[in-house]
Amino acid sequence: MLKRNHLRIGTVYTLINIKDITLGTYVFGESFLHRLDPRIKLGCLLIFVAGIGIGNSWRAFALGGAFLGFACIRSGIDPRYLARSLTPFRWLILVTFLLNVVFTGGHILIEAPLPYGGITTEGLTSGALYSLRLLYLIVAASLLTLTTQPVVLVAGVEKLLEPFSRFGVKSHDIALAMVITIRFIPVLIDEAVKIRKSYIARGFRPKKNIVSRIRGMSMFLAPLMIATIRRAEDLAVAMECRLYRSAAARTRYHELRTGSHDRLAFGITGAASVLMAVV
Repeated sequence: MLKRNHLRIGTVYTLINIKDITLGTYVFGESFLHRLDPRIKLGCLLIFVAGIGIGNSWRAFALGGAFLGFACIRSGIDPRYLARSLTPFRWLILVTFLLNVVFTGGHILIEAPLPYGGITTEGLTSGALYSLRLLYLIVAASLLTLTTQPVVLVAGVEKLLEPFSRFGVKSHDIALAMVITIRFIPVLIDEAVKIRKSYIARGFRPKKNIVSRIRGMSMFLAPLMIATIRRAEDLAVAMECRLYRSAAARTRYHELRTGSHDRLAFGITGAASVLMAVV
């Protein structure tokens, strides 16, 4: 009985399983991707995004899939864990596919009451390509966060933004905001799980109509927002007590340095991205 209630409450409060959210989670490892400089990883991600964004053929996407599969193997991360990172975005991928099918004209394959008279061959092709593009981007971004510690990733962002400090860009403040955001995500997920379990323990059984579902969602979000504000206030007080000042000059225990393996990874990613853009 408790298991049944758990499933019902889970479908009311969230459209996805909270535990499937892997953003901000780091998986310890000693793989090739784990050892790469975070600046190189960010550069490789941007180049790959550009390549897969320009490429618009099945050959380009086949090459992108092969490259991404090779990167997943070299990361040493369990494929099932990588698949979990796609679960929260399954509705976005599905909606992207359906919108392209509905609003793309061309040769009618199946007649239907749609804006262009039915389902077209071009619509199916466009929907499949855009859905694959979105899937590739999610997997690539997940590889970045799963193989890079949040503090190291933010240090890489800060280093990349340092040249823009002469134009008034406060790289340290941006990096600090990023690291706080990334570190808060797993904490808020744990808080959401606790709130959901507390409702389950109290035997809350929402009805199936839309009004009850909206009410159940509001009952879930209200304590989560209160817990978020409380944790943010505690963090601000802790920083004040430690006399934290963002403008102070700071040093790092580990300085970022690139090596031959970083240049190799950047070169391979660049070559693959260029091929994706031209084939």
